[in-house]
Amino acid sequence: MKSEKNADQNSRSGDGSVSATPSTALLNRKLGTSPAPRMLTKSEIDLLRQSAREIAQSTREILANKKNKSKL
Repeated sequence: MKSEKNADQNSRSGDGSVSATPSTALLNRKLGTSPAPRMLTKSEIDLLRQSAREIAQSTREILANKKNKSKL
């Protein structure tokens, strides 16, 4: 409620310097993070590949089960 009240007051006064939602750039500056993407580590890449294999295997099994049920 307080932020709504402040946003309402700002809109009435015409002051656009304060926003109810901070920008991503502002958050990055406050947190000291860079907006540039970083490279994935080898373990992150391996984890993503493993996840992709598991999802593909699960999908194949689900589709095979549906195919077998439709034949009955």
